[in-house]
Amino acid sequence: MSGFPILDLVVGMIFVYFLLSIISSSAIEMILTGLNARAKLLEEWLSKVFDQPMPGITIKDAEGKEVKVTLGKSILDHCSVSGLSKNGKSPSYIGAKNFTSAFLEKITYDEKNPKSMAKNIDEVIEAVNKSSLLSTEFQRVLLNYANEAKATYIGLKEKTESEIELFQGKIENWYDSSMDRLTGNMKKKYIRPFTFIVALIITVSLNVDSVALAKYLYSNPEVRSKIAMEAFDTAKDSTLINQVNQIQVAIPDSLSKESKNLEEIKKSITDKIRDIEKAKQGLSDALPLTWKTGELNGSDGKFSGLALFSKIGGLLATILAIMMGAPFWFDILNKISNLRSTGAKPALSTSGEEKK
Repeated sequence: MSGFPILDLVVGMIFVYFLLSIISSSAIEMILTGLNARAKLLEEWLSKVFDQPMPGITIKDAEGKEVKVTLGKSILDHCSVSGLSKNGKSPSYIGAKNFTSAFLEKITYDEKNPKSMAKNIDEVIEAVNKSSLLSTEFQRVLLNYANEAKATYIGLKEKTESEIELFQGKIENWYDSSMDRLTGNMKKKYIRPFTFIVALIITVSLNVDSVALAKYLYSNPEVRSKIAMEAFDTAKDSTLINQVNQIQVAIPDSLSKESKNLEEIKKSITDKIRDIEKAKQGLSDALPLTWKTGELNGSDGKFSGLALFSKIGGLLATILAIMMGAPFWFDILNKISNLRSTGAKPALSTSGEEKK
């Protein structure tokens, strides 16, 4: 309780939005894991960017026909990449170093001397020039990276890295940048639509009408104070803080970074649900989060268009709030909590001691 009714009302609303966002994030995490969305998007990207066929390598499709294996598919099957997933399944992420290792091994492979490796940057440049697995455009990009690495190496006073290592670093940076853009596509293709759907289901099933909820909290000081105190306690909960910081909605900041495996996700979701139930235990009896008969009626007991408009507006406000995400609401709650704990220094009495 802050001593300011309006502040307690705002904090209470934020706390409810935070709890609902946690539920939404957990549900989306389970959905995207079940759909294997990360792996599908990554495989689609590799197949599109590296669509040149590998010479002399074919596989049988579902109909038994011989089809050529592309460079992208070959990278997925490389030992440095395939070990990141179960047999027959695409990995949900490929680290930049793993990708670069597989990629360079494929484009510099010499059929005449299978065990040979490029010993210096000039041999890498020669291999890139001869490679039939790359488009002319991408060959030019790699050659530019190679020449930049060569020039950088010459300018180094202390040779802490080789020319090839500098070249690999440039490819890794390109890959990370591509994964950042791909992450944006994933959010657009999967996360935003599913977040809206899940938020809609949660809001409608629980009847979380922001307008009605705000009115209820404003009219019930004891409930409002209770929720505000619960919210401020939550902002100081170190365990919950760590969980909020780890919310990734099935993907991290970039697809090139490792995501949680299924067991870790299950444990994380179980922990979240346990904390949600714990937090909601003291709120379930206090908040009107259920549908009641006559909610769309006016003061005369008959159906009211104004009541319907208010209900739709309140539900939409909650849906939009959930779509902001748990970290957003927790950050705001934490800032308000910090402001609440900050006050003027107590005045000094005539004896020079602080007044209590």
